[in-house]
Amino acid sequence: MATLTNKEQQLTDIDIDSFEKLFVNKIPTSFKTHYKANNGGTPSESDMEKGLWGLPICGFYSIKYGKLKIENTITDIEFIDPEEKKYGTWAEYEFLPFAYDSGGNPIFLSLRKEDYGHIYLYAPDGKNIFSISDDFEGFLKRLYQPQLSE
Repeated sequence: MATLTNKEQQLTDIDIDSFEKLFVNKIPTSFKTHYKANNGGTPSESDMEKGLWGLPICGFYSIKYGKLKIENTITDIEFIDPEEKKYGTWAEYEFLPFAYDSGGNPIFLSLRKEDYGHIYLYAPDGKNIFSISDDFEGFLKRLYQPQLSE
């Protein structure tokens, strides 16, 4: 199974509870469980070369510790207003950017009522948005268990 390297300091339950209070809704349990074990990090180069990653993730933002923190990323983005209006907009703290692709585009978890838990990739330069998964569990399955080509 693929693993993350370069992770930040491990989070406590208090860290996660304090972080969750920033947002408009509760954070899914699967997300909190993942971050308790993996606070940020990057895919190992050898795992990438072996094809163990099912999605082109360059890294995960961390909570509280490190240089690439979720808290700073939210402040940098402020709000998400995609060109494709069918998705609507996300105000600050209605989205949780937790990872990024090789172009630096954030991958985020929606905390809005209408699409709670859905995972999207946001390309701010073109204001494009792409649906990745219906929930965080589905995202992790696609990430860690790539489908074999037939």
